[in-house]
Amino acid sequence: MATTTNASRTGRQSVVLAAGAIAVSDARAWLASHASGLVEADRLASLMLVMSEIVTNAVRHGDPRGEIRLAATPKDGYLCIQVTDAGPGFVPRPGAMASDEYGGFGLFLVERLTRRWGMTRENGRTRVWFEFDCCSPS
Repeated sequence: MATTTNASRTGRQSVVLAAGAIAVSDARAWLASHASGLVEADRLASLMLVMSEIVTNAVRHGDPRGEIRLAATPKDGYLCIQVTDAGPGFVPRPGAMASDEYGGFGLFLVERLTRRWGMTRENGRTRVWFEFDCCSPS
């Protein structure tokens, strides 16, 4: 069951999802509901693709019994998204965005479709964040 919070002063929206295959579609639905009116219709598919790639990585590399926390904050001209899970994270390295027999184009797509992105580790959790050009704050 998802738990949603709203920080009205900042416009930040957040939700906690159970890790698992359904988390990807739940994350897309949640983000679509919050991005409506902020993201132009012709950019919405790109935003959903980036969210799918990041949440898929959280499901694939995180704790399958854990949670995935999502947050979306409208900023001046962009939307800041955070995806946090209990996975080990990674160290970017040359060739990290190369594909292999199991996939591997996700971070390449994130790099190409976002303003910028990054990863942090804190208290045993991994947070991948990205900024998506699109909007004005509400």
